[in-house]
Amino acid sequence: MSGGHFGNCGYDYYKVAQFADELEEEILKNGQKREDSGYYGEEYYPTFEPETINYLRKQLIPMRKMAEIMRHVDYLYSGDHGEDSFMERVKEVEKHWKECEDLATRMDKWNETGDGV
Repeated sequence: MSGGHFGNCGYDYYKVAQFADELEEEILKNGQKREDSGYYGEEYYPTFEPETINYLRKQLIPMRKMAEIMRHVDYLYSGDHGEDSFMERVKEVEKHWKECEDLATRMDKWNETGDGV
């Protein structure tokens, strides 16, 4: 499959997925000491409140889901998917990310109650 129908976008779905990956790395480093020279000479990664981090973390699933859907839309318009295979693929994407959202919700509840892993 090639995609590339939306030529002016330059496969932007990869950019969305990469943004989500980089955001996740930043979330994991929240407030930690840097091992390199740092951004603008800062010794520590930015420190954000738990409410902000939780909000950012909850954006990762929708971002990754959207990147996958964007890819399949590009494939559809490029002729790499027919309508049937397109709908099959996006339904698989929807199901996968719904399962991920459900798992994340359960984990959040476990963390709130202390009943988690």
